[in-house]
Amino acid sequence: MAMAVGASKGPRSDINITPLVDVVLVLLIIFMVLTPLMEKEIGVRVPEEPDQTQPVEPPPADLLQILFKVDEAGVFHVNAETLTDDNAIDRLKIWYRAAKAKEATQGPPVIFFDADDKAKYLRAMKGLDLIRDSSPGWTIGMMTEKLAATATPTEPTPPGATPPAPGTAPTPPTPPQ
Repeated sequence: MAMAVGASKGPRSDINITPLVDVVLVLLIIFMVLTPLMEKEIGVRVPEEPDQTQPVEPPPADLLQILFKVDEAGVFHVNAETLTDDNAIDRLKIWYRAAKAKEATQGPPVIFFDADDKAKYLRAMKGLDLIRDSSPGWTIGMMTEKLAATATPTEPTPPGATPPAPGTAPTPPTPPQ
């Protein structure tokens, strides 16, 4: 309690905090008593391991790049392997483990995504979702240009002329003097 000494001529501006401390202490005691009573157990269901009844063949050992392709019909392919909607996540997990095993020599696991121009948008997004759901560790590279199956033929260089540098136009040969 606060005690006033001397004469006070005007209103006092200090606050009496004793009732506030009393209320806070009572609330603290109430929470200390009720907290142990409020503990409840939460049931957690752990997913079961998938049944591996059929043998799963691993990806090739000389794995360099992984290309996930959605073709015009909406079928998924990983490199030369065709996937179904049912086995896509399991196969992508296996491809991820193979790429992760080679992380020391080839860098982090990267998968290149290529959707055919005529593939439906829904199937392309489903393919991206499958990659994301198979493992959060994938780095997804989006293919914006089509890969050339064969190199473009070049014109033979005439004798006495220097071959052009890649990406430059060939220069015409100069006549001998």
